[in-house]
Amino acid sequence: MSQSFQPRCVPSEVISRWPAMALSLWKRSFWNQASILLAVALVSKFFPAWSTFVGFLLAPSLFIVSVTVVKMADERSVFSWLDCIELVLPGVLRLGRITLQFAAGFGLLIGALAWLASTLAPAGSADPFALPPAAASRPDGLAAEFLHFCATWTEGVMAMVFLGMFIVAIYQGVFGAILHAQEGICARESRRYGWQAWQVNSGSIEQALREAPAAFWQWLAAAATGIACAFQTVYLSPVGLLLATYVPCLAYVAYRSIFLGKHENVPAAARAGSVNARWLALA
Repeated sequence: MSQSFQPRCVPSEVISRWPAMALSLWKRSFWNQASILLAVALVSKFFPAWSTFVGFLLAPSLFIVSVTVVKMADERSVFSWLDCIELVLPGVLRLGRITLQFAAGFGLLIGALAWLASTLAPAGSADPFALPPAAASRPDGLAAEFLHFCATWTEGVMAMVFLGMFIVAIYQGVFGAILHAQEGICARESRRYGWQAWQVNSGSIEQALREAPAAFWQWLAAAATGIACAFQTVYLSPVGLLLATYVPCLAYVAYRSIFLGKHENVPAAARAGSVNARWLALA
């Protein structure tokens, strides 16, 4: 592993500015992130029988896609979908292999539990893994159906992003997934250095939290309330889209400080243009 990717200890005053820097990048990357997430969620709605399986496989890769979009918003003045695909594709393939391994192990575990439950349950009893029937009926009226469709659409986005964060955090680690996908570091080494980054900066993070202003805790409480409400009612799920696009911004800012030693967003004058703009100029 290159020496430049050794995790660094970040001062607490820099960590305290992570949320504000992430918010600035969120403003520049929200529509690009949201369009990708909404497109994937919309496609999955046409295949409801496979939506859970497809979402399970794509969720971690979508997290890496969002982090790459945020990185492009930080370093480039013009967003290009062709450049995004070129940057994202190798990392998606690398992380996809890890996701398949995780899915295989998780599937075997669930299958074993289902077999054990079926052998222990008495004959004629209901399936213990069966889901309860849906109690909510379809809304009446064209406008109500349209609002319900939009709400369930964004609900799928929130579920995929938080599922991806759960899989990434429990198996590879957030920083380990970024190192493995974007830098091409092997899975074992990236996982080890990803967890080491938290250990190195635990003291600074704790100090930054102790010195955080009251406004930070108010925003954190509002975000937690929004997530809880979004999971309770489908009509508040668009709140989850805001949070689902902010979390990759915060993860990128933390990764950039810890592994790259860059503690500020790239100023507008220093941002590079799109690579494809050169080809357009030649054409």
